[in-house]
Amino acid sequence: MNPSSFCAYGAEQTLAAVEQLEQVGQMRPLLNEVERARRAAVRLQACLTLFAPCFPPLRIAFWKRRLRRLIRALNALSDHLHLMASIQAGSRLHLRLQQRIENLQEKAQQAWERLHREHIPNEIRGLAKRRQARGKLQEADDTLKEYARARWRELARVNLKGEPAGPAAQSKLPFNSHPVEVCWGRWQLMVEVAKMLAPLLQEELPMQTLQAHYRELSKQRFRARAVELLMQLKEAERALTLHYQGHLRGFRRIEREFDQWIQHFQSEMSDLPDLSDLPDEPNKAD
Repeated sequence: MNPSSFCAYGAEQTLAAVEQLEQVGQMRPLLNEVERARRAAVRLQACLTLFAPCFPPLRIAFWKRRLRRLIRALNALSDHLHLMASIQAGSRLHLRLQQRIENLQEKAQQAWERLHREHIPNEIRGLAKRRQARGKLQEADDTLKEYARARWRELARVNLKGEPAGPAAQSKLPFNSHPVEVCWGRWQLMVEVAKMLAPLLQEELPMQTLQAHYRELSKQRFRARAVELLMQLKEAERALTLHYQGHLRGFRRIEREFDQWIQHFQSEMSDLPDLSDLPDEPNKAD
């Protein structure tokens, strides 16, 4: 099967993803901006996964390692910003979250700058343009569709653990047994992959099911992350109080605030911030 048309399509998608990432500048701790940067990084990661056969494998592995560093930093920053949006301003917990966010903002900025210091966006852009020039993109021809279909099935088998990948999957795509963080990352990747393949495969992809399960996983993951972060912050506050005061009498009141929020996020009925990152930004290429 000749992948030239598929690779030309992939080069087009990859170039658009690189340009979207390049629009990220100074990493400000604003939720909308962080989510935009995170989506751009995830979209480029999905391009490098879906169109991996079109690029040198060693370069793909290197690019994805650097992207994962950036995505981890942006995930952490996004989690803290979502959590802080729920907490009353002026409280001790809100202050501690702000302090953490400042540190995470710096880490995300460093990861973004390292990506550019190593000229990774330029390298991806150069190879994608070369691949685009070699291949001839034909509008959804049979060869292009067949190659796209084969890549979808291969990636679905790995990331969705063999669940149905076609129209029959619209009704049910159960979660696999991996921890929620791993599942969330894989389903997030597959949603992006499906978006890019949708113009080629149209009704063949279980888009609604993928998005519904991804939203549910996002809620599960955020509850777990919020509880984990709150417990970390509570223990850090306890250690700080003990270090400076030599006792924990003043900590009891602060502890109640932390415990109330921990119980809140442990409840499946708790209100959550809007975690949906599915709608595309304007001018996003699909």
